[in-house]
Amino acid sequence: MTTAFGDRELQVEIGFDCALALSHSKRGSGGFPPSVSLSSATASVQKPVNGFATVPAGANALCVNIRGALLARSAGVNKLILIPPRSIVFVRGGTKLSLQAARGDHDALLLSWLTGVAPALENWITAKATGKGGANRAVACRAIDPHLSSFVTRLEAVRSGPEDLAEPMLLSLIHEGVAQLLSEPNEMQLATVPSDLPKSVKELIREVRGNSAQSWPLKDAADRAGYSPFHFSRVFKQMVGYGFHEYVDRCRTESAVEMLVGSDSAIDLVASACGFGTTQGLRESIKEYLGLVPSELRTIPESTTPR
Repeated sequence: MTTAFGDRELQVEIGFDCALALSHSKRGSGGFPPSVSLSSATASVQKPVNGFATVPAGANALCVNIRGALLARSAGVNKLILIPPRSIVFVRGGTKLSLQAARGDHDALLLSWLTGVAPALENWITAKATGKGGANRAVACRAIDPHLSSFVTRLEAVRSGPEDLAEPMLLSLIHEGVAQLLSEPNEMQLATVPSDLPKSVKELIREVRGNSAQSWPLKDAADRAGYSPFHFSRVFKQMVGYGFHEYVDRCRTESAVEMLVGSDSAIDLVASACGFGTTQGLRESIKEYLGLVPSELRTIPESTTPR
């Protein structure tokens, strides 16, 4: 089943290998032809299904993935991109993605726009995508919580607001959302953190990301950051949005996912190598953050051609 979201040049095609119970509604910007389109979609998936998404050249898209996990690969780039529940994804025009939708309920908002409506932003996107370290940067994803929650709240408000204000409001959100997503070097991080952290906390986070498999007692982490354990626990959650132990777990889960999709190592070996005490601990973390089990991470095809 293939469904088009948006209007004419703005159409983003999404298709899956079975007839999903998919429904969607859309709202144009009020112009003719529309230069900005906001669509919503819901679906119920009984088992993981493979599919694709295509964003046409001359347009870009932001997807607010509210419920349901997706796995994606950009055509020609054999790297898995995680799209967990409550995340926002940027997809550049001319991009084709292979997808896998996890079982369960899915709910998303899709904001698409013609590149000509925001030429300065398009020039910035091009520089980010092709500059140092940005080759083939066609997709970027970040968690909504806690740093992008206000973005989603304001996007929802535009859906029910005055029609004549939709386009300028949506364009404002587009500039903000794209800047937030492309400011991170990675396509996806389960352990996203703000950029304005104190130097000592930034250094600690860099160490954790590079060595997430090792033991990270709260006291040792607090000492490295220059805080008492009690104060560090409170400050870290306040600054980052979740507790230190959850941050470590998210980093370990990222490493495990990369190892699962990039090798044929047994799941118990992956769990041990990434710092999980048991295979069950790894399964529970992947299930919590992605709505999948480890074996399902290895079922998405390397490429899916739109029909």
